[in-house]
Amino acid sequence: MAVCAVSLTRGAYDLSHVDVTKIPAAAKIKVDFAKDIYPIFKEKCFSCHGPEKQKGSYRIDTKDGAFKAGDNGFNIIPNHSERAPIILMLAGQIDEMLMPPPKADPLTTEEIGLVRAWVDQGAVWPDGPIQEYIKKIDFVRDVQPVLQKACFECHGAEKQAGGFRLDQKAAALKGGQTYGAVIKPGDVAKSSFLLIVAGKDEDIAQPEKHLLPGKQVELLRRWIEQGAEWP
Repeated sequence: MAVCAVSLTRGAYDLSHVDVTKIPAAAKIKVDFAKDIYPIFKEKCFSCHGPEKQKGSYRIDTKDGAFKAGDNGFNIIPNHSERAPIILMLAGQIDEMLMPPPKADPLTTEEIGLVRAWVDQGAVWPDGPIQEYIKKIDFVRDVQPVLQKACFECHGAEKQAGGFRLDQKAAALKGGQTYGAVIKPGDVAKSSFLLIVAGKDEDIAQPEKHLLPGKQVELLRRWIEQGAEWP
């Protein structure tokens, strides 16, 4: 087992038990900060290390804040992802310092690989405002797992409550007997499916059974807004 023991000039991170073999490999692409990294930080990190809250006296919503030392030292070490605490915490390699915390959605292996590649490529963070990048929602990767876990039991191949099924594109877009078409590609305002999964449809029986977590509702909203592409 490869264990990396690193002594930083500032800070109090205990890296004596880090196993670098358990860190996801760096992505093998040229990373674009605005496109690949900033959206990850915004979605997964700002709630604890942003303008409203700075856990550990560290914030990652600004360039100056990201490269300053927090309570435990520096978190980003350009060109050295294998000993950059931000990577080690994302990968769960620093005891009791998992990022994001256990109750939050963790970064995927691919996302950690992107951040690691960014660090290895010099952790380039352009000066000035970061242009907002709209992440493209991928149905198979992002949406289908949500529908499969939350909806297929009642709206799948074996059962179609209200004549509505969500496991087939044509049937999902056609809608059911009770509500008709509830997914209107590109039209969030007319997609009553979003009201249903947000638990805000007062006419539906047991609205609480249709309620999804806020992040999943937002994911579905963005998917519909982007045209509800379904291969």
